Amino acid sequence: MHKSEIYILVVEDDPTLGRAIELGLKRSGYSVNLTTNYEHARNLIKLNDYMGLVVDCMLPQKNGIDTAVDLKKELEHDPVIVLISGIFKDRAYAVDAQFRTKAKAFLNKPFDLQELINIFDESLAHLTEDAHEPLYQLLAREQYSYRDKINAINSTEYIGGYDLPLVYSLLLDDKISGQLSIQYDDAPEAFIGFAHGKIDSVQLQDKDSYFGVLLVEKGFTTPEEVQAGLHQSGGKLLGEKLVDNSSLSPHAVEIVTYEQMVIRLSKTLRDASVKIQFKEQERKSPDVFIDGMTLSRLLNDWIFSKIPSEWLQSFHTPWMNSPVTPGAEASKLTLLRGQAALKEFAEYLNHNEWPLTLEELLSKNPKNETEMLRGVYFALLQRIIVFGVKSNSGVTDNYDVKTVRLEKILKGIENKNHFEVLGLSKKARPSEIERSFKELAKNFHPDKLSQTAPVKLRSLTEKIFSRITEAHQIVGNEQRREGYLKVLEMGDAEEALKAEASFEEALRLLRENRFRDARKAFERTLHMKGHRSDTIVYMIWALIKEKRKNTEKDQLADRVRDLLEQVAHEDRHSPQYFFIKGMYLELTGQIQKAYELLKHCLIIDPHFKDARREMAFIKQNYAKQKTNIFTDDLSTIVGNFFKKKSS
Repeated sequence: MHKSEIYILVVEDDPTLGRAIELGLKRSGYSVNLTTNYEHARNLIKLNDYMGLVVDCMLPQKNGIDTAVDLKKELEHDPVIVLISGIFKDRAYAVDAQFRTKAKAFLNKPFDLQELINIFDESLAHLTEDAHEPLYQLLAREQYSYRDKINAINSTEYIGGYDLPLVYSLLLDDKISGQLSIQYDDAPEAFIGFAHGKIDSVQLQDKDSYFGVLLVEKGFTTPEEVQAGLHQSGGKLLGEKLVDNSSLSPHAVEIVTYEQMVIRLSKTLRDASVKIQFKEQERKSPDVFIDGMTLSRLLNDWIFSKIPSEWLQSFHTPWMNSPVTPGAEASKLTLLRGQAALKEFAEYLNHNEWPLTLEELLSKNPKNETEMLRGVYFALLQRIIVFGVKSNSGVTDNYDVKTVRLEKILKGIENKNHFEVLGLSKKARPSEIERSFKELAKNFHPDKLSQTAPVKLRSLTEKIFSRITEAHQIVGNEQRREGYLKVLEMGDAEEALKAEASFEEALRLLRENRFRDARKAFERTLHMKGHRSDTIVYMIWALIKEKRKNTEKDQLADRVRDLLEQVAHEDRHSPQYFFIKGMYLELTGQIQKAYELLKHCLIIDPHFKDARREMAFIKQNYAKQKTNIFTDDLSTIVGNFFKKKSS
């Protein structure tokens, strides 16, 4: 059972202390009821099966010792009892009280609340089967403190690279200041700075700095000035050199530094196993930062461009029988409902009764399952929702729903490798492998089925569990894992070569203006392992060229807009991206912006002939408009507005 399924009754007539105990136990994950007297406690026991009792020895109506003894008689099992007292300090009294009530402990007020929590954690550990690491347990807790967040992060040593958005969301707290270290096995360590609700720095060793590209992209300077700054001697950063040379304003440096932070933060998300550690330290309020609203927008983008749908499926699998319930920040739905990730899920939040389990929710939206999972994930990280206590009725007996779900799962894992079956990176650590296997076993073990379960459902469950067990037997054994990884590496190399050949063929078709064939070829490439990350950019290019003359512009623009969201941030600063963005703006009637963006392509790459052709296309089709945008003088794009004024 989950920790949240364990009920503890607090009987304390001091409302301030009682409330403190209640909140402390709730933050630890328990379900808690508070009362001030014996009679009310008796009524509560008729409604809930309490595993623990906290009883003050000095109560009105009946003393705490008798209260504990009588309440214990009305329960079907022996609860964990903790007696507390601010008056009875005598050691003999405490010993006698514990003997009469069989209490686990006797605490004198004032006491450390964590000591009380530890008593219940240790005494009730045998009842909890929660395989979730502390970090993921927060997904099922409506309330927790900033200290709970830090402790959960530092207690979860290894996570997957796609779990980092959860960590970033937790650390973006007004009360938290410090630095998160992220250790990759195959890349230098990254450091993310947090300063009271803001990300103030992203330190990531990257051969692509993007700073110069962004300066030119934003129109703050020219490629020549960037090159001059790069070749200038001295230990200063590029931005500082350009400011000193009066080629750039400090304001422009701040804008570009922010954009660079966004790109680098996006690049931390990888299919890898990472070791995380957060160190608290006081940090100054930053001038350039990523705040909560910006992170929400980035999370929306990452869900489409960085986080694979297969990973989302694995992430949510352990929670399928958990109800989706309102979280502490449920009111944020109104503010964030415009985010694309919430499009499908927001309809459920507004029009369905709370709560449906995640499995029920997906069964009602089978055609939009990926979109629903994106919405659930986004809402979880924004604390709009939490996962509640698993149901023991309803969906667990809805065999039709379970059968459909298991059929999908079995089909989905047929062609996956062992790591993918377990929802893991190939770099996963032994602890991660064991954790994942336990979570999946809890959900798919045949013994979990009711004796009345249909034969088909049992057969599906056994097949899935057999596949999970096979995967664990291979990757859970160090020697067998090493041999299997070598086989996968050979296959990955072969797949990468095939993907590269497929891309080159698609690019050839694009150059020959065979746009329909090129679009199909790029789509095939996108489904191949090891394809280039910017393949989707070229696919959009072919799509627009293919459909622009024969499709309604609004319909095509909507499709292109959705595809643009799938382009990773680090791939949004190439001439090819600006080119397709320019064509998209033309589709939406933003002619001047489209023309200016195409000129940007030529600033970055003066030999980009397709950009010149697209500019000519716009001139030809919009020549009758009275506008001054049609100029090929590329120097006009680099204004002096942001340049430092001479004194």
